[in-house]
Parts: sequence; C-alpha cells; structure tokens
Amino acid sequence: MALQMARPTKDKKSGIFLIRLKVPADIREQVGKIETGKSLRTRDPDEARRRWAEAYLAYQREWQAIRTGPEAIPHKQLVALAGESYRDAMAMLDDEPGTVGVWQAFHGLNDRVGSSKENLRQWYGATADQILRSKGLNADAASYDRLIDELHRAAIQWAEQQHKRSEGDYSPDPQADRFPAWQDPIKRDTPSVSLSDLFALWERDHLADGKSPRTVTDFRHKVASLIEYLGHDNAHAVEPINIADWCSFLRHEQGISGRTVSQKYLAAVKVMFRVAVEKQRLSSNPAASVTERYSKARRTRSKGFTDAEAVAILNAALVDPAELGRRSALNKRAIRWGPWICAFTGARITEVMQMRSEDLIVVGGIPCLRITPEAGSVKSGAYRVVPVHPQLIEMGLVDLIHSLPPGPVFYSSAPHRGKAADPVERAQAAGGKVGQWVRAVVGITDDVQPNHGWRHRFKTVGRDVAIGQEYLDVMQGHEDGRAASDYGETTVKALWREIQKLPYIRV
Repeated sequence: MALQMARPTKDKKSGIFLIRLKVPADIREQVGKIETGKSLRTRDPDEARRRWAEAYLAYQREWQAIRTGPEAIPHKQLVALAGESYRDAMAMLDDEPGTVGVWQAFHGLNDRVGSSKENLRQWYGATADQILRSKGLNADAASYDRLIDELHRAAIQWAEQQHKRSEGDYSPDPQADRFPAWQDPIKRDTPSVSLSDLFALWERDHLADGKSPRTVTDFRHKVASLIEYLGHDNAHAVEPINIADWCSFLRHEQGISGRTVSQKYLAAVKVMFRVAVEKQRLSSNPAASVTERYSKARRTRSKGFTDAEAVAILNAALVDPAELGRRSALNKRAIRWGPWICAFTGARITEVMQMRSEDLIVVGGIPCLRITPEAGSVKSGAYRVVPVHPQLIEMGLVDLIHSLPPGPVFYSSAPHRGKAADPVERAQAAGGKVGQWVRAVVGITDDVQPNHGWRHRFKTVGRDVAIGQEYLDVMQGHEDGRAASDYGETTVKALWREIQKLPYIRV
C-alpha cells in the first residue's frame, strides 16, 4: 500500500478544486510562509487531478531553484526561453491579428519601453519571473537582465509579424528558426527516488523476511509524518537538519514524548534510510547522526503486577459470565482466560487473543500453546511453543480448546460489512477489551499496563523460583543477542520441567 499523499482539495463554497502544499522546511524562511497554494480553476475531479500534478511539479521546480540559489544561464538558453514566449504570443492571435493601426501604435510603444533598463524591467519583469519559475530556474542578475533583453527582441519580432498579418500577409516568419530549442543547461542532482519509494523498498524486504505486518503499519505512519512535515517526497532533498527539525517539531509542537520521538519516529526513518543506503538508492543516511535525547520516566512502582493485583484480576476473571453484562460470548471468554494464560506464559495479550484452536498442540504427551506469526502477529516474528501450566490444565483450558472448531478462540473470523477479518486487528480489539475490563471493573488504575503487566510479572516470579534465564527468554520470545543461544535446541521437555516451577496461584 502506498503512502497517503496530498491530493486536490475542494473549496466548500464554490466547489472549485485547489492545490494546497506545505512549503518545505528547509526553504520556509526564504519563501516567507509555511503553506502555499492556488486555485486549479476547475470543478471536475479528473481535470483537477491532472492540473494538481502539473502544479505540484511546478512548485517542486520553483523550490529546487530556491535551494540551488542564483545561477548563470547561457545566452543560447535565454534566447530559447524568449522563443517559447514568442511562439505562445503568436498562437494567441493566430486567426485575428487586429488592425494595422494597432500595430503601428505598438511599434511606438516598443520603442518607448526599450529606451531604458528600468522600463524594460517594469514591462517584462513579471513575464521573466513566470518563465523562470516554470523552468525551476533562479537566474543571477546578469542572466535576468539578458533574458529581459531577449524578451524585448522577441516582442518586437512578434509585433512585426502581427503587423504583416493585419495587412493580409500570413507567410511564415523567416526569422522564426533563430530561436533554439530549450535545453536545461544546469546539471542538477535530479531526484530519482522518493521517500515513498524507500518505504516500499524497506517494506518488501521486511515482509519477505516474515516479519510483523503491524510494524509496516506503524512505520508507514511515521514516514507519512516526515513527508507531511517536509512538504515534499524527495528523498535526495532530505538533510540531517531536516530530520532534527522534524524531531523537534514532533516533540514541541505535536506534544509527542521525547522517548516516543526517539524510539518510534526517528528509529523508523533511520531504518528506512539505512536500507536505502544498503540498496544503493542513496549515498548516505541523513538520519544516521541525528539523536533525540530524553529523560527516562521516573518509576514510582514495578512494571509488573503485585501479588495482590494479580490475585484481584485472576479472581475477578472467574466470575459467572452472566455478571460480565452485555459483552459478547467471545469477549467474555477473552476476559475469563486471557489474564490466566498471560500469567502462566508471559505472552503478550495480542499473541494470546489471536490464538486458534489448532494452536493447542501436544508434544511428547505435553499439551502446549503454539505462538506463531501464522495466527496474526508476533513481535519477534518467531514461532515458539509454551507448555500449558498444570493449573491451567486442571482449570479446563485444554478441554475448552479441544471442544472448539478450528479457528480463532477469542474473536470472530466472520467478515464485517463485507470486509474480511484482519486477525491482528481483531486480536488487538479483543485484548483492548480485556485491558478496559481490568481498569474499569477490577479497578487496577495504578501506573501499570493492564495487560503487559503480566509479562513483567512472569519474569519476576520465574526468577524467584529459579527458572533459568534462557528458559524464560524462550517462553516469552525474548532474544539475548548471544551467539551461544543459536546452538542447540530448547526442548519442550526442558520447558515443561521449568514451567512446573511456577507455583499455583490461589484465588
């Protein structure tokens, strides 16, 4: 899916479409405004899209000219620009040149205009500016004056030809070929790749490696934020200062925490640009040297549930489903079993909520829960198996899952309003309902995450009962980064031995 880019906007009163663009951050001071735009002079959506594309490219050329600064333009190309003006003027009066008297008067006007440099600038300045903008040129003073001289010469030639036509002579202009064809003489580092292209490049490899689609959605939002801030999609035009300014904007104008800016927004674009360099799309990573410093939030308590909080949640989960109100049967099942499974597996709530009945497997006679990307989303992207704790077996979890048909245990896979079920979205929604219940019904409102607190608690309790760190990591899908961890297998037999060390929870 492509990033969402700007499109024509419709004026609510007139119905006429407009182009509205943010001026790129690096040239806002020179332009003197944050946003620019104009009417596209049409109410037709298709025509508006065509005109929007043309206007967008014109703005990009104009902004690129501002970035490059004033430059000398060869005389040959100045004559070519004047030739374009001449041909446009000839076409306007192709069928009706007017009277002889008009052109006799016009010759006199041309003489007066050409009498001083000030008159020439006053008469042709607006035309010269429009021509230069349309070509994305920023002429230096000498080139600008020479262009005005050539426009004046072209105007004299045009008037002479129209005078002939007004007298009935429509023969071709013998001097028309003196204007060379326009060729951009300035060697520019023309952008060949957009930020959207780079995102698609990263996305392709990310998904091909079997990694989480949720990360794609998250990164798409972050990259779209950068494009929106910059006001353009040109990857070659992004400088480190632009990335640093964007981070400051997110933090101080958008109110996003420094930690989120650093670990989410900045991290996303750093990865994207790094891949672009590796794939030879860019020569350097403009985000590589950018950092966003922040202070860690002061912790006033542990990240995991206390014993009292754990007991309160698990005890509340055992109530008669009728007491859970008008919730759906699947949401009631999620509340009943979600916290208990999290407590004895250390899994993320979404990993639990997306499990299917076929994810209960038996290995060597040991019932296990399979946590796999095939069911939806796993943050590490890796498959893992966790034995079912004896207390969960005694409570009837295995029997419950065996009684269910193939498919999701905690959400409906039926289409909604013609849209097929997205396992990740449905599982996240189910987990969100559990979190809301923990807050609103159980009353756990302290500074602890209502679902993720189980993940922290699992590690704490596991260490208390001497479960080896490597086993805790395997069961929770954590990677320690040690090469030694890639040698050998952690068998279900070993995991079963370790998970039985977790004490029964008495409620």
